[in-house]
Amino acid sequence: MKADHLSFKRATGISLIGLVLQLVMGLTMLVNASVFKDPSGFAGALLILAGSLVWLVLAVVFDQHRRERIETLETESLAQAGARESSVFGDRPDELNIAAKRLAWMHRFLIPAASIVFALLLSGVGVWLFTDGRRILEKDLFKSYAQPGWPIAIGIVLAFVGFVFGRYTSALGRQQGWAILRAGAAQAACAALVGLAIAVAHFVDHWVGPDTVARYLVVAIPVAMLVIAVETILNFLLGLYRPRRAGEIPRAAFESRILGFLAAPDRIAESIGGALNYQFGFDVTGSWFYQLLTRSLTALVLIGVAATWALTCFSVVQPNEQGLRIRMGSQVGDRLAPGAYLKLPWPFERIERFQATTLRRLNLGGDQPKVRNSILWTNDHGVEETFFVVQPTADASSAAQARNANDVSVLSAEVPLFYEVTDLSAFEQLAAPDQRERIILATARREVFKYLATQGLDNVLGRGRGEISAALRQRVEAALNNLRGGQGAGIKVVHVSIEGVHPPRDTAEMFEEVVQSHQKRVGNLQTSDRQANAMLIAVAGSVEAARGIVRAIDAADSARQAGKPADEVARIELAAEDLLAKAGGSAAVKLQAAKSDRWETHLKARSRAESYAGQLASFEACPEYYTAKVYFDALGAAVGKSRLYIVADDAQRLWIETDLKDQGVTGNLFKDNANKPPAE
Repeated sequence: MKADHLSFKRATGISLIGLVLQLVMGLTMLVNASVFKDPSGFAGALLILAGSLVWLVLAVVFDQHRRERIETLETESLAQAGARESSVFGDRPDELNIAAKRLAWMHRFLIPAASIVFALLLSGVGVWLFTDGRRILEKDLFKSYAQPGWPIAIGIVLAFVGFVFGRYTSALGRQQGWAILRAGAAQAACAALVGLAIAVAHFVDHWVGPDTVARYLVVAIPVAMLVIAVETILNFLLGLYRPRRAGEIPRAAFESRILGFLAAPDRIAESIGGALNYQFGFDVTGSWFYQLLTRSLTALVLIGVAATWALTCFSVVQPNEQGLRIRMGSQVGDRLAPGAYLKLPWPFERIERFQATTLRRLNLGGDQPKVRNSILWTNDHGVEETFFVVQPTADASSAAQARNANDVSVLSAEVPLFYEVTDLSAFEQLAAPDQRERIILATARREVFKYLATQGLDNVLGRGRGEISAALRQRVEAALNNLRGGQGAGIKVVHVSIEGVHPPRDTAEMFEEVVQSHQKRVGNLQTSDRQANAMLIAVAGSVEAARGIVRAIDAADSARQAGKPADEVARIELAAEDLLAKAGGSAAVKLQAAKSDRWETHLKARSRAESYAGQLASFEACPEYYTAKVYFDALGAAVGKSRLYIVADDAQRLWIETDLKDQGVTGNLFKDNANKPPAE
């Protein structure tokens, strides 16, 4: 086909048709997804609508090609035939090459800029949809559709229209000058692939088996957006360094090679054949064996597909599993024990297998702490905690109890539930696969909340945790057995317990202060006991001896208060005194000292009495002598430590010579000396 203005006009029309089809397919899918609340359909609609940008750019570029061809014809008619080359990049006068310059600008700037916008659009929408889709998968918010007829029908129509139009435009892309039309063919193939995926997902979800395909399609389409965006960026970067020949139309960066294979699957065989020829060094595709293989390839593929399909008639239930026979979406028979089974081929019948003997865990409270250091009440456990309502600590005061009658306390507890499936049929009939554990978790957690709300704070934190765990297991097991109208959930509760419990982090220090107060109280009591024992040992020699002495003293006091005879009371007191004396402590020492002082005082008093009797006898024998003796004794006692000078009354002249430093001077201190002046 000659690349003239008529051919480019036709290419422009095909691009506009592709733009209209792409918009119709995308908007149809978008309306359907909005009506039926289909997240995968919504993501697919945005991916299809993003391809409209490619068709729009192709229509603009092909129209500019048409204008450039017309400009070339006009230039050639003015410059006469054969004067100038008709290539876009040929040498022409600037005033006659306006359309050619504009076309070159589009290939150099418009298409790369549109490719970047296309990649950014896909990456932004892909990240947004992937985040929402992953949240739906994690929280099991995906809902199957009761009437998936419209999504399946629309998906099949989109798959047919997109594939046919993509094949058509891909074939047209082989024509001279129409190579960039393959980018639009790739977008049409993308729309066909999205429609087929949505139709298959809803068909499998409703008539064949679980909703796994439909659920994961919610994130698969955003991932496909990101892959196409990355491919576009790589094409753009590689295009910057790709050498160009004069007159060659550069390949558009938004042309997806991956989607191009879907639009033209025959290129896959050509690529494989070229790779084989390159690897072996000769024309493998021209050999008789390869030609024979290609003639029989269809039959071989059909036989392989048939054999693979026939293998779906066999299924094996492993020793640690239980199985259910599902025929056309309905359960047939009871649960299947481990072993090999024969069934109808897929998708008419399947055997769902479940690892029934595997021990499973559900956290009725908070998750296990994710910390490497010590797990304390006051540090962060690294997980979201679940708080339970409990009764506050009992108060001994009736007024305080009346005041706190409506008060409650909260505790963060880790309460794991371990269970195993014993009846797969009952377990499957409990609810949808994504709802079973949620029902078990909600039922068991409700029982935990109800029971802990009746328990005291000290009981849950203290020694009552074991009894509470046993009671929780019984209550949770009874509640799960009452599901489905008393038929049970088909599971066995293996273990329920409180693994960890602590008050809220901001109140943990208050609890520690109470514990510290108790510890200080115990420490003070122990210190007091130690000091008391030390005092008893110091007083009585030993603690046992001191206690015996105290009992003896108490017995004497009791006897005295009871009015017993004095001799009996004295006997008891003497016994207590004897114990105290034999103990050998400080009390015995003081008792012995008191006895010694008593005897000393007694003997002194007796000595004075005897001395008085002797003095009285002396006085009676010679009163004058006794009186003088007593007088001089008293006078000697009064002046015994003083210097005494005795002089005569009639002394006329007296000279006193003394040395005040001498204490014990003998001899006559008074002498008569005429040479010395008389005393005045």
